[in-house]
Amino acid sequence: MLSTLRPSARRAVFEASRSALAPASARHFWNVSLPVLSGPGGAHTTKYNIVKPGKDNVEWDDFMLALPDKEHLASFSKDVPLFIRYLKVVTDKEGRPEAFTAFINRAKSGLVVESDVYITSEELLSVMWKNGYSDSERNAIQFTFPADYKFHYPELSVLFDIPEEETYKFAMRTRMENSHIGELDFSKVKRQGFIRDHWLMFGVGLVIFKYFPFFNYYFGVKVFGTSMWCYTMWTGLNRWIAGTCRRNEFMAAQKTAQGVMEGEDAIVSSMRRFANDAKCVEYLGTFKEDTESKIATYRSALAQQMKSELTERALKQLQAIASFEASMGSAMQELVVKEAAASFKDKFPTDKALQDKAFASALKSLSGAEVKAADCPVASHFDTAFKSLQGVDLSTVKGNSSGTLPERVAYAQQAKDAEFKQTFMVTAAEASEVKKLASQAKAGDGYDFSKLAPEAADRLDSLYASINGKVGFVIPDLTTKPIPKTSDPAANAYIEKVNAQIAESAKTLRQARLTAFVSSF
Repeated sequence: MLSTLRPSARRAVFEASRSALAPASARHFWNVSLPVLSGPGGAHTTKYNIVKPGKDNVEWDDFMLALPDKEHLASFSKDVPLFIRYLKVVTDKEGRPEAFTAFINRAKSGLVVESDVYITSEELLSVMWKNGYSDSERNAIQFTFPADYKFHYPELSVLFDIPEEETYKFAMRTRMENSHIGELDFSKVKRQGFIRDHWLMFGVGLVIFKYFPFFNYYFGVKVFGTSMWCYTMWTGLNRWIAGTCRRNEFMAAQKTAQGVMEGEDAIVSSMRRFANDAKCVEYLGTFKEDTESKIATYRSALAQQMKSELTERALKQLQAIASFEASMGSAMQELVVKEAAASFKDKFPTDKALQDKAFASALKSLSGAEVKAADCPVASHFDTAFKSLQGVDLSTVKGNSSGTLPERVAYAQQAKDAEFKQTFMVTAAEASEVKKLASQAKAGDGYDFSKLAPEAADRLDSLYASINGKVGFVIPDLTTKPIPKTSDPAANAYIEKVNAQIAESAKTLRQARLTAFVSSF
């Protein structure tokens, strides 16, 4: 049956079994036992003084001595994922898909089997060897299932295609031969009618004891009767009380174990924060050299960044100037036309000759005669206005918004020149204001800008930023933020010293900047 399995299929099943039945590792820290690993039923001592795990409605007994029937055996629901994968390979090779389907339907919600009707992997391999199975067939079982795997009789039946009755008998005989102490259903094997037996014993004993001397009513009813009542109550309630106590003890142990594990996790988490503390001495040994090299690299990078920003800013300023001049040229052409039309509108209402010329031109046009440019008042006005601009130096003409066309154009051009100077050049008013503020901060051969009033100091800073922006100079941002305080008083004292040095450095830098700025005026 198993000899037809290919080596690759056996290896696949073997790998699947190893991954499915990998034992879960228990946690142990500092020799602390974890009660969570024990069962909720505690320990149960059988009548043979052998300790077994306590379970509800389960009684332990030697199968050889008890000879239990099938309905007396305790059952449970078994998960068989590894066996199903192996069975799939076997049934596909042997052409028994219906057997696999039937077993899947049966084990869909768990395979319900009697807990102690099984044979182990070692016992199955021994039986296969005795019955002449080949090494490859036995290796397929050995390499797929762990040594402690229990093959219950429904699994043996479907795996070897044998009736379940036969596999059940074989598994039970194997367990009996080993004097196996297995699980029995306590509700099926316990003695029935124990209350009747106890009180029958009391009645018979009372009848017998009354014929003996010194056995009076007090002993028969009070002593013997009370003892029998206590024995009856203990027989009926001892398993329930013991189960309740064990369950509560197990839950308390679980809670204790959970607290222990959480405490261990907290300790490990705290220890991890100090994992690199041993390296502090190594870091401090090379702190000076590392700091000096990094400071030199920082200065070089800062200079390169300032150079790049200054070049970019100057280029943008030159582009803005070129764009302004180009817009001035195009605006000048449009301005000439607008000012010529405006001068005509201003002159026509007050010029009698121009009105007569316009009337004559209109009559001539209505008669159908050709109107020449000299006869048209509009054309002649524009022609005269444009000719008046030829050879005229607008820079020497006094501007007038309501004068002749050259005066109007000169007025507009002078306004553009003033806008250009205000936007891209330092004005005389700004220069005089800087000199005035500098005179207020004069202190000997140098300047002390702390003498300035707050309003004057703010105005000087504003002039510094605006004038540098006009000339296309970038002001590097070298502001250092103060270090926030902590909850450690000793560390706060050091932080205050560092913040004081930062503030002093910022003050010195501002003093040097403003001194160089006002000195240029």
